[in-house]
This record gives sequence, structure tokens and C-alpha cells, in this order.
Amino acid sequence: MRAVVLLITLVPLLTRVPLHPQDFDNSNSNKPNDAEATQLQKFPEAPKPQQPSTPSDRKTSPWGKLPAILAPQITEQPLNAADKFHLYVHQATNPVSLMVPAFWVGLTIANPPDHYPREWKDGAGAFGRLYGSALVKRESQLAVETLAEVTFREDPRYLPSASHNAFIRIAHAVVFVIIDKSDSGHNRVAFSNFSGAAANGFIGMAYLPAGYNDIAHAGQSSASTLSGFALSNIANEFCPEWGPIMIRMHLPFVHPPCEDRIKAKPANAAKAANTRIKTK
Repeated sequence: MRAVVLLITLVPLLTRVPLHPQDFDNSNSNKPNDAEATQLQKFPEAPKPQQPSTPSDRKTSPWGKLPAILAPQITEQPLNAADKFHLYVHQATNPVSLMVPAFWVGLTIANPPDHYPREWKDGAGAFGRLYGSALVKRESQLAVETLAEVTFREDPRYLPSASHNAFIRIAHAVVFVIIDKSDSGHNRVAFSNFSGAAANGFIGMAYLPAGYNDIAHAGQSSASTLSGFALSNIANEFCPEWGPIMIRMHLPFVHPPCEDRIKAKPANAAKAANTRIKTK
């Protein structure tokens, strides 16, 4: 009798136990049915995130501010031909670069060459001729430099020295006029500097007054341009020292080429101080 009662009790329980392996699979329980799948297909897929492109200004300056005259300093991003032409257009047309020749023209008129004709050293006409000459020289120099940089895959930016010694930094800046960096970061002859200096010097043979349009004066002008490159590199090298003053002045179009080094200067000074304390 007890066996019969036990059998009657177990029968309903046995009928609820899954008898097939697929009955144990609950993976399909969360799958939508056909109606739900059709409804989900009506919604558009979410757009995939895209990698932001690096603007040209960010490649030539981490802060997006291009210097008016000095070369920007090398960043981690390499430059392509479009970036180099973008930099050329900025430095060839910004107001500061157009005002600098006027300063040198004023000095020339104040102390003109001995054998310059009167129309080149006196009055508004002389100022116009000298300013036009200076502008043609600079624009020719920048254009030829850019073409050489694109042709020879030369980086137009300046790489500062890692040394803290002033003499080593000056020597590095001067040598960088002759040996600069390629687009791949290797040392190479600075073809752009030599090409730009030659363009600056020899373009004057087409219009300067007699006695100043010969090869000798063209060579002197080219050499003077190369020395100007060295002075520009020295100014670029010591940018962290004079850059903070320019930033506080808030001059339009005048941006130091080393704002990242200026901002990192206090942290580096504190790190050096901590190192000196630990060594004591």
C-alpha cells in the first residue's frame, strides 16, 4: 500500500523533469522572437566612433599656435606636404612677417650704402623700393625653402638641444643650420636652408641698382641669410627663457614656438631640486 502511495506522489514530479539534453539549454530563453527581431531591425545602427584627425596646427605646435617668424619646434607628429605648405602660407602672409622687413628698411634708409643711387636711399620712393626688395627676398626664400622641404622630405621644424649648457645649446643651434632632421627623424644636410639662402641672395640680381646686382653681392646676401638662420635657431633654442615674457604681453600673432617647454619648465625645476636634495 505504501509503495502505491509513493508511486502516485512521484509521477507528477517526474513529468516536470526535462528528459532531453536540449531542455537544459536556457540560452534561447533570452533570444527575441520573430516579431521582436523584426522590430529591432527597424532601428538604425549606432554610428561607430571615429579617430579624430590631427589638425596641421597641432602637428607644428602642441598648442595650435604657429609662430610668426621662427620655425616651430618638432613634435611627435610628422609633417606631410600639405602641412608644410600650410606652415609656409602662415609665415609668408601673417602681419608680423610683413612688418619685419619695414623695420630693416628703416635701418637701411638711416644708413644707406655709399654708392646707392638717390632713388634708393631718399624719400618715400626709396622706402617703397627697399621694402619691395626685402619682401621679394623673404617671400622667395620661404617659397624655395618649402619646395626643398617637400622635395627632399626635410622637416622644417627646429629640434632643441637636450643639454642645459648654454655653449652646447648655442653650438647645437648653429650646427642645425647645416644639419637638420628629415621627415623620418634622421640627420641630413639642410638643403632647404642653403636653397632658401641662395634664393634670397640671387633674386636681387634681377632688380638691384648697378654695382649691387652682381654675383659677389648675391653671395654676400646669401651668407648673411645663413647667419640669420643661425640667429633664429639660437632664439628658438632659448625660447623657454624669453617665451614667458611674450606670453604675458599677449601680442597678436606673436606666439613662442615652445609653449609646451615653458609649461613644463616649473615641473622640471622642481624635479631637479628634488634630485639634488636626494643626492645630498
